[in-house]
This record gives sequence, C-alpha cells and structure tokens, in this order.
Amino acid sequence: MADPKMASQLQEDVTCPICLEILQDPVTIDCGHNFCLKCINQIGKTSENILCPLCKCSVSKNTFRPNKLLASLAEKIQTMDPADIQQEKEEARCQKHKKKLYYFCEQDGALLCVVCRDSKDHKFHDVTLIDEAVQNYKVQIESQAQDLGRKDKEIIEEKKRGEGAIWTFRAQVELEKLKVIEEFKHLRQRLDEEESFLLSRMDWLEKQGAKQLGQYVTVTEKQLNSLRTLTKSLKIRLQSSSIELLKDIKDTLSRNKEFQFLSPIPVPVDLEKKRSEAKARLESVLKSLTEFKDNLKAKGKKDKSEFVSSLNKEERESWSLLQKNNSMSPTPVPMTLDKDSADPDLTISHDGKKVTLYYIAGKASNKQAKPRPFYPFHCVRGSPGLSSGRRVWEAEIWEPSGGACIIGVATELAQGSQSQNIRMQNCIWALRISPTGCQPFTNCKTQEHLQVCLKKVGVYVNHDCGEVIFYDAITSKHIYTFQTSFNGRVFPLFGLQVTCSHITLTP
Repeated sequence: MADPKMASQLQEDVTCPICLEILQDPVTIDCGHNFCLKCINQIGKTSENILCPLCKCSVSKNTFRPNKLLASLAEKIQTMDPADIQQEKEEARCQKHKKKLYYFCEQDGALLCVVCRDSKDHKFHDVTLIDEAVQNYKVQIESQAQDLGRKDKEIIEEKKRGEGAIWTFRAQVELEKLKVIEEFKHLRQRLDEEESFLLSRMDWLEKQGAKQLGQYVTVTEKQLNSLRTLTKSLKIRLQSSSIELLKDIKDTLSRNKEFQFLSPIPVPVDLEKKRSEAKARLESVLKSLTEFKDNLKAKGKKDKSEFVSSLNKEERESWSLLQKNNSMSPTPVPMTLDKDSADPDLTISHDGKKVTLYYIAGKASNKQAKPRPFYPFHCVRGSPGLSSGRRVWEAEIWEPSGGACIIGVATELAQGSQSQNIRMQNCIWALRISPTGCQPFTNCKTQEHLQVCLKKVGVYVNHDCGEVIFYDAITSKHIYTFQTSFNGRVFPLFGLQVTCSHITLTP
C-alpha cells in the first residue's frame, strides 16, 4: 500500500484548481500554475488575456504550454487505490465548499479555497498562497525559537544564581545555628564556673567556721577547767582543819576573786566580712540572673508569638514537626584545626582557630620528611571530619601580596597521600584564593577563574547530597558549588603558601 500522505501530495500536484479533478490535457500558463486545457479556456472566452484564478496575474491564452510530465503523472495517479489518499484528501479540502485549500487569510488565520477567497468575508482581507504564508511563518517561528532559546539560557543562569543564593542562605542559617549553640555553651560554662566559685567560697567559709568553732571551744573549755580547779580547791579547803583553812587564806581568796572569764570572739570580724561579701556577690548574681531571665522570658515570648503568628498553616505544621524532631537531633560541633595533621611549618593557635605559616627557606626541607600532598601549599585539616549530615564554617584570610591559599574539603586518602600527584577521583574540592581572584578546583585541576576577591570565605558541606558550597562571608554572595558524591568521610582543608599568611576560623 502506498504512503497515504505521499499519495495525497501527488494528487494535489495533479489536481486542477478549477474543476478539482485530476488534470486532463494539463497546460502551464505564464505565471507557472497548471490547469486542465478545457477549464482554463472557459475563463474569459471573449478575451485573449485572462486573469489566473490563483494569483490573479494577467496571462495570454496564446502562451498556454502543454505539460506532458504532469499528464504522465496524472495517468499514474489515476491508477492508485483511492483509499490511500482519501483521508489526506478530505483534510486538505474546504469543509464548506469541498474545494482544495490554496490560500491563508492573515486577518482571520483561516485556510481558504478559491470560493472562500472571493467571498465577502475575505474579499478585502490580506490573503496569500499557503506556501508563501508557510515560509513567512517559518521565519517568525525560527525567530521566536531563537528568542526562547536565549530566554532558556537566561533562565538557566538566573536559576544558577538563585540556587547559589539559597545555598548561601542555608549555609548562613547553619552558621548562625552553630553560633547559638556555641554562645549558649559558653554561657552555661560561665554559669557553671560562677556556681562552682560561689559554692567553693561557701564551702571555704563553712570550713573556716568549723575551724573557728574548734578554737572557740578549746579556749572556753580551758578557762572553764581552770575555773573548776579553783572551785575544787576552795571546797577542799573547807574540809581541812582550821590551821590549814587559814593558811594563806587571804592570797587564796584574792587569787580566786581576781579570776575573770576571757570570752573569745566567736566569729572574727574579717571572717564575718568575707561572709558578707560572699552574700553580697550571691545576691548580685541572683539579681542579674533574675533580670536576665525576666528580660529573656518577656522578649522571648514576644518574639516567639510574632514568629509563630507570621507562619501560615503549612509553615506552622512544619514548625511543630521540627520542634518534635529537634529533641532527637545531634548537637553540631564547632570547627577546630587538627594539630596532628598540620605541616611542620604551620603554627596553630592555642584555641585551634588560627593557623599561620612561618616558613624559613633552607630549613623546611630538613623538617619536611615527606612530600606535601598539596604542594606547594602547607596544609592542615579541620576537625572533626564529616561522614553524614551538614556542616558550615567561615575562614578569614590574610596573606601578603603575591600569595595564595586553598580552602575546601578533602578525603582522608587525599590528606594522607604521599604523592604530589593526586590520582584518586573526588579527593579534593576547594578554592584556590589569591589577590587577583579564585579558582575552584578538584583533583588539582582548576575549573575556571572567578573575578572575586575574598577576605572571608564561607564553606557549607552537605555530605548526604554531595554538595560543597562556597560563598563570600562578607557580602553573602554565592561563589561556586561542587556537585559530587562522597564515598566516605571528608575533612575541612586549609593550605597556605606565603610566610606570615594566616587563616582564622569562625566560629
């Protein structure tokens, strides 16, 4: 069976626009259109010149040329199965007049046959041949497709910027969360220290009181014993003979009469002063804590009320669910520098937050027993490592002119590599930062050069999603995002190149 679409197209080519039948004795007129000889001769019988029924061009009857090729093609078409072309033939006909469609009305956007074109509905409209209209609209379609293609690229870029802004927002929220945890940890630590000091102070005062009690009892008991001894001697004298009783009686009575109880001070003034000072300190602390609690409670209640009231129904449900889940969430750990992993030329601060390169030419080679994994950078990794979840930190950079540093994350394998050429895939994702800009790179291959001067960079790692996001911690603008997958634990990585340069972590 022949292709219906092809058969229909062939039939259109050999159909007379006037009688709408297969061409009989086809002729071609000067404008190029083809008609049955009989049909075209019936137009303008009394005139030598006629108007083409299709394009309205004036042509002479003397110029009609027989078209043997079309005649041959028409004969072949007539031998084809009518069923092959019936569907397409029906679709290509005017539904009102059952004639072939030749024209397109610009005003109405309608396909017209010869009768439709000359009707009052379209007579004064802009009407063109279908082929011409198709070519015109193809140009318009191609132009619009190009415009849409440009918009597609613009949307992709805007999407990229928008995603970067959201990633940066999430990173900063995570960082603020970490700051809250850290500050409240310090507050609890300070309260614990104050509590410990006050309790120790009270314990000391209590022990001093116990010591004072012992001393007081000893002194009073000694005097009491002396008094009882005198009393006993007098009672014995009463029992003695008259001679014994009167012997030195005046001295004895005088000595006993002069006895006085020397009452010691139970609590010394300086000890009482220390107790008063401790009490005053306790009252001051309690007053400060009461004011702090009252202020925190009032402002907290107001802020919470305003926050919850600003949420819609869906957001409120999400908030309630989060409140329940937070009780089971692990507490993030602030970032510190791992001294054990540090290059020998690096100096780590006591709090583990700052690394400085003190490189002395000629001495480093003696200290460096093995090649540096990320030569020429002197590196240290952060702690703890990350095997799941999210972590964010910010690093402030200071480096002399001409220097560079790297900040990012690396796998355990990369950090412990003995080779300067890292061959394992997905072992490092970092920024190489210099005064002229920065370059994202992975596996020691730079991706592109970014015209961004960084003084403080934020790094947000989502281990579960395989995202390493860098942002400017000062302007909050997104810099670059690595989309990857982690096969194991990764560590923050910091590297310095020029002596006296340093990196400081926050928080």
